Amino acid sequence: MPQGTLCKREPVTSRESLQALLADTRGRVYYKEMEDLDIDRKALAETLAKTCKSRTRTWLSICAHCGMCADSCFLYLANGRDPKQVPAYKIQSTLGEMVRRNGNVDNAFMRHCMDVAWSQCTCCNRCGMYCPHGIDMGVMFSYLRGLLFSQGFVPWELKIGSGMHRIFQAQMDVTEEDWVETCVWMEEEQQDEWPGLKIPVDKEDADILYCLNAREPKHYPEDIAQAAILFHIAGEDWTVPSTGWEMTSLAMFAGDWEGCRQQVQTIYAAMERLRPRRMVGTECGHAYRATVIEGPYWAGRKDGQPPVPCFHYVEWVAEALRTGKLKIDPAKKLKGRVTYQDSCNYIRNGGLKDIAREIMGYIAEDFVEMAPKKEHNFCCGGGGGFNGVGRYREQRNVGLKVKLKQIQQTGAGLVVAPCHNCWDAIRDMEEVYHVPITWSFLKPLLIDMVVVPEHLRPAEDA
Repeated sequence: MPQGTLCKREPVTSRESLQALLADTRGRVYYKEMEDLDIDRKALAETLAKTCKSRTRTWLSICAHCGMCADSCFLYLANGRDPKQVPAYKIQSTLGEMVRRNGNVDNAFMRHCMDVAWSQCTCCNRCGMYCPHGIDMGVMFSYLRGLLFSQGFVPWELKIGSGMHRIFQAQMDVTEEDWVETCVWMEEEQQDEWPGLKIPVDKEDADILYCLNAREPKHYPEDIAQAAILFHIAGEDWTVPSTGWEMTSLAMFAGDWEGCRQQVQTIYAAMERLRPRRMVGTECGHAYRATVIEGPYWAGRKDGQPPVPCFHYVEWVAEALRTGKLKIDPAKKLKGRVTYQDSCNYIRNGGLKDIAREIMGYIAEDFVEMAPKKEHNFCCGGGGGFNGVGRYREQRNVGLKVKLKQIQQTGAGLVVAPCHNCWDAIRDMEEVYHVPITWSFLKPLLIDMVVVPEHLRPAEDA
């Protein structure tokens, strides 16, 4: 069968191929061509033989079909407890079947696997906490995504996102020049209110190398300014790199493991070039996972660690509050009821649950937990690429119901959500279900309540 012009097995590696995909409005041609995409069964069998190791094969074989994983999955709960949404069923009917057939599958099966892998699992890893055998369907779905990507069966938006990383080293078309100009622009914008504020670029031997999400320079440059203001107030010696500043990985969502390796190596190269004492990453869960947890293995680092110690933004905030670098004005603490959204990637998979609660103790007078909470909390409903795939928007919107119910049960008027995917999912709950929800990153909340040292105020204020 013909491969077509858009839906190819090869990853996007040129601006021309990326532009062709972008010109295909909503991926209509892309998905139509996918129906005729041939399967390289020999290559798939060879990949399975090489990469499907004993852990995955053992997990697939020892599953007791007990159903203990069912209630752990927000998509199972949101879809009326449909048996086909049980995590064990989803993975056994896709990856399990592919392994049992040793890659001897057809186009319809691969398209079915694609739909399940990206619309019925966010790889949140919650199911692994409740399986009596420790089987983690999230890990296996991530592996399945890689197999599907290698054969060209990947959602249109994530094919584009993976290509963006390979071409721009960012999930969006932000060039090095765009990035540096945005830093200069944000620095200039703050001079009247924050005299002496700098956004240093490529400063060597700084205490902090700050890396972030490409959506910030592309759509929310004020987030960069807010980070700079808080570093300024805290008296931090910090910098951003001109290259290697983007720490997210849509390639990870797409299953493009080579794209993941290329992306994280740009960040690690910046660390090695600028020699910071540590890296602090922005308020993004999957960026933390990609750079700090998964990244060392993609990059082939034998110690399993990035080149320098790496911290999520909540860790830096907690440290700054604990040490007095940032001080909260008691009169400006959050007075109304507040809850906190636990990001799967830095709470459940990164272990930062208590750090998050420490921050809430400083900034909120009436903090209330969701139920369940901490590492047991449910996915926001938009992680793992779910937020961004138009083909699966209806399924994503149904999945939002579980988190919406959690939020409503707290009675909170504000959701603190230090993660881009969570932030987007909560925003969309308001638009889809027409319920009033107020949500925020940490940065703007902190700027409104921190005590500003007199020497940092404009002359007329001081």
